[in-house]
Amino acid sequence: MRRGLNSVSAAWRAALPVRLLTAVLVCILAGSLLAVAPAGADVFGPISLASEGAIPGSADYQQSDYAHDPAISGDGRYVAFDGSFGGVTGVWRRDLATGTVEQVAGGSAELPSISENGRYISFTSSEDLVPEDNAKGPNVWVRDMEPAEGEPEYILASAVNGGSQALRYEYAGAPGSTERGNEEEHYGSLASGRSALSADGRQVAFMTTAVSTLVQDPEEELQEREGKSPPPHTPALQVAVRDLETQRTTLVSAMDEPGTGTPKLNASGQNEPVPTSAEGYGAIYPGRSSFPGATYAGASISADGTTVAWMGQEIEDQAQVLPAEPYLSPSYSEPLWRRIADGPQAPIRRITGGGDPASPACAQSGETRPVEPLSLSDPCQGPFEQNRHEGTTLGIWTLGTVADYLPRLSANGQIVAFLSNAREIAAGEEFKFAESSDDLYIVNMADGLTRVQALRRLTEIAGGEAGELARGGKIIDLGISPDGSEIAFSTIRTVFPLGSPAFVSAPAGAPGMVELFDIDLLDDTLTRVTHGFEGEAQPSEQPHRETPSGQDPYTEQDGAFSPSFTTNGQTLAFSSTASNLVYGDGNSPGTGQQAPFDGSDAFVVSRVLFGSTPAPQFVSSAPGPSITPVWTLGVTAISRANGSVLLYVQAPGSGALRAGAQSAVVTRSALPARAGRRARRSSVSRQRLGGTVATRTVATRETDAQGAGLQTLTLALAARYRSLARQRGGLSGKVTVTFTAHGHPTLRKSILVTFLRRVKLSKGRR
Repeated sequence: MRRGLNSVSAAWRAALPVRLLTAVLVCILAGSLLAVAPAGADVFGPISLASEGAIPGSADYQQSDYAHDPAISGDGRYVAFDGSFGGVTGVWRRDLATGTVEQVAGGSAELPSISENGRYISFTSSEDLVPEDNAKGPNVWVRDMEPAEGEPEYILASAVNGGSQALRYEYAGAPGSTERGNEEEHYGSLASGRSALSADGRQVAFMTTAVSTLVQDPEEELQEREGKSPPPHTPALQVAVRDLETQRTTLVSAMDEPGTGTPKLNASGQNEPVPTSAEGYGAIYPGRSSFPGATYAGASISADGTTVAWMGQEIEDQAQVLPAEPYLSPSYSEPLWRRIADGPQAPIRRITGGGDPASPACAQSGETRPVEPLSLSDPCQGPFEQNRHEGTTLGIWTLGTVADYLPRLSANGQIVAFLSNAREIAAGEEFKFAESSDDLYIVNMADGLTRVQALRRLTEIAGGEAGELARGGKIIDLGISPDGSEIAFSTIRTVFPLGSPAFVSAPAGAPGMVELFDIDLLDDTLTRVTHGFEGEAQPSEQPHRETPSGQDPYTEQDGAFSPSFTTNGQTLAFSSTASNLVYGDGNSPGTGQQAPFDGSDAFVVSRVLFGSTPAPQFVSSAPGPSITPVWTLGVTAISRANGSVLLYVQAPGSGALRAGAQSAVVTRSALPARAGRRARRSSVSRQRLGGTVATRTVATRETDAQGAGLQTLTLALAARYRSLARQRGGLSGKVTVTFTAHGHPTLRKSILVTFLRRVKLSKGRR
């Protein structure tokens, strides 16, 4: 058994969405994560182009120059994306019902997230969209596409707590800065695409990339509201959430009391930020040193606004760890989770990782570190072995690809989807190169589960050579449906060896292009979503450079990315550079162009929902012999000592029975009365010599049959023939039994019988 969902607690079951609970119970009953027979497979309809439409001021449809990072509204009406139309860059919103495309924000605006009804769109931009706020550097904004009269269109989300003023940044110490003259262009605040906005558009999660005024004491907040400028002092690389209605900006990443996992509070009752290490590491894994180009850095907020997740660093400063847990250097990375709805002392929890100090069994063991060699029998061991590279440990994620490593949350924050390229201990020994290959996992954050119990692996490399992309290619992007039952991901792989979920699609004809796949945890299937318009077996393609045979002609930036689900999980939005997903797609990158003019477009695709067809209903016949009698007549007979014949008649049902016996008998004629004695003697002589033989009815009987079954009839010779039964050998004849019933044909059955009367001799005659 690979890992334990078999010991799932009642808390785990109660917390799951109903649809996902069904799928998890199937896995439990099958023996944790062993393969189960799929109930069916998802079928996706035709792919549609979303990054085209009628631009205001133009009567003609236009296709974007390029489109990235699509996010679809929960109701499926709108798709937001960043890109360019006619050389005009920015964030755009397409109305899928009307075909209208509106610009949300221009210039450097990118990385949109969209609310449930499509009215609110968050994004990151270096533009001064509200000049009087004098916002410096990249900041996070929200656009209200339908503002009430007198209300602003653009709302600054990366603003000071309790006010509308933009955060101020100190650039000299910006982490990783290499262009000292352009810090303002690169450092400030940013929000991740697709997952930074709550469903109601009220709350926005973002991260800071420079020292800022994010956390202030009450005196500083008062100075800020009065227009004074207290100096920035909150360390860089922090996670925060802005409530646009209350103007409250809350620190999410926070220092904890050592060994307790409980966040520290300062004298003002605020969480204390995580300090930046001497090497420049902070509370959040930045991915890259150039901002806002770190398109996958940031944080995810659940649709209900209760929970935030991020890829963290400085783990021991934020979450509960073992006292002597090894390898937790400042650079060590691991996904973190916090339910902010529970208030300022809500703990920051480890989603998964190397150690599991929160396990009750670990606390009872008294261990201070996982025991080596690593084993899941150790109560303090988590699911993963930390990545080790050249004497350092880099956590469960090591940047070596353009992959989206940001954890993604279900609508209630309970289910987390994430990537890891650390070795999962339960998987046993793997090929050496597997340690640098990404795989997809989900975790249930319900109380009462150990990290091993909470984890489910969804992909696994299929072995083979390191360069065999179909078996060992990277997973590059991911998304999760609001109910947590659907996981979409992008990868070069086409071979998926796990039996659960079962791969049910035709493999791509030629691996190498990044394709989009969907896992349905309800029917436990994995389906390829993207393919050419000629059919499911056709891979996604785009014009590419010529390469030697066996070499991948594409790059990691070529293919499908940014999957985004509607609330019901039935429609997916994504981007792709492929030119054959939609017939007539004229947006192609060619063979020499570079991003951002990479020919990428935004697309949408929906599941095919088949109507319920009532199955024909019928009741089969009862097993065994038919209960309906066969319409036949059966007869047998027994000669009785008194000269009669007893008939046993098997009647098929109710009706009239008649039996008649016929025999050959000698008939004689009487002499006239006046004949003389001599004449009579002469007549007797003639009779003895000849006589007349004729067939006569010698016995009859009629009765009514009261139903199907055995009937008995007694046939006795007519009086004139009874003496014949006494003669030697008796009287032989043929009995014909006739059965008649209304609505049925008359049945007849004949049988040979003998009427024989047995005379009991006296002693004197023996």
